Amino acid sequence: MPIQKTLPAINVRRAVTGLAVSLSLALIAHPAAANTGSSPEAVVDKAVQRTLSALEDARISDQEADAILELIDIERVAPFTMGRHWRTMDEPTQARFIEAFHKFARVQLREHLSDFSSAEVEILRTVERKPGDAIVTTKVTGADSKEHMVSWRVNDNDGWKVTDIEAMGLWFAIEQRAQFQAMLDQNGGNVSQLITEIGSAS
Repeated sequence: MPIQKTLPAINVRRAVTGLAVSLSLALIAHPAAANTGSSPEAVVDKAVQRTLSALEDARISDQEADAILELIDIERVAPFTMGRHWRTMDEPTQARFIEAFHKFARVQLREHLSDFSSAEVEILRTVERKPGDAIVTTKVTGADSKEHMVSWRVNDNDGWKVTDIEAMGLWFAIEQRAQFQAMLDQNGGNVSQLITEIGSAS
């Protein structure tokens, strides 16, 4: 059940989905200062600008991918995407999971952001759900002039960080959690097998 096959691959939807999934699943440890924004809008703008900058030459290097992926709140996203299985994983297994995701997220960036280079992104509004928890809504306009709304959930944890992204009616961390659960249900809850599969992406 290769994860990549479940991802949309149509024009702006393909680009937005790739960005959302890649960011939502980027479980890569970097210095805290590099991972944060001074406001909800700042961290979203940083993610968008790094993506557009990386695509100026129509390809994303590992270094550019890491610069994009380091904007995620690891402590919130990693346990969430694995659901109840995270609690059953010992520390070495959790470390292997993070390493596998590092490889997987890079592949997602390379494969699903080709259309994003011609898109325009505008921050429309920010709604505070509660202190330290906000939704930033952006408008993405593709080369075909079609517009899509993309919402970014951000949380303040020693600086604002992205924790999930919604596009086309889907919250992608939630969708990825469901996808992992389905894979684990099919393989009898074998986390090592899941890690091997997502880590083999190239």
